[in-house]
Amino acid sequence: MSAPLTRTMARPSAAVTPVRTPAGHRLSLVPPARTSAARAPFVVLLGALLTTGLAGLLFLHTSLAEDSFRLSDLKTRSAALTDREQALQQVVARAAAPRRLAARAEALGMVRSVNPAFIRLADAKILGRPRPGVAPPPPPAPVPVPEATATAAPPGETSADVSEHERDAGTSG
Repeated sequence: MSAPLTRTMARPSAAVTPVRTPAGHRLSLVPPARTSAARAPFVVLLGALLTTGLAGLLFLHTSLAEDSFRLSDLKTRSAALTDREQALQQVVARAAAPRRLAARAEALGMVRSVNPAFIRLADAKILGRPRPGVAPPPPPAPVPVPEATATAAPPGETSADVSEHERDAGTSG
């Protein structure tokens, strides 16, 4: 067998002395490994992670606040539009009332039909005997009043008052 390996202990300040084995290989004592890692890269990495995390939280908080304001604004606009829609529905309901429709139709010159007819859509059959509506006679035209004669009106009365007195005197006599 081969001879036992011998070790030499090196002091940290002493130089490493190589040892030869019987086979002729050079062995050297390895200096002790460092047990503490460099702190600077770890501190920088940890600081970068904390900074990135805080920036992400700030961005998320800002986005949520912005969305909250937008949501509040949209709710306000929605409420205003709902109120406007209800007001317009009331206007339409008032305008669609039967009395108002009849009044508007008469204002346009339409007349009521005394005997209406109906069309059944299933077979397009006309039910009833339709007759055209008859317009009422127009109201009489106003009769022009003759101008008062050239009589002077007493003080405090107008010429219209004098003509009324004359008409009254003519009808009572």
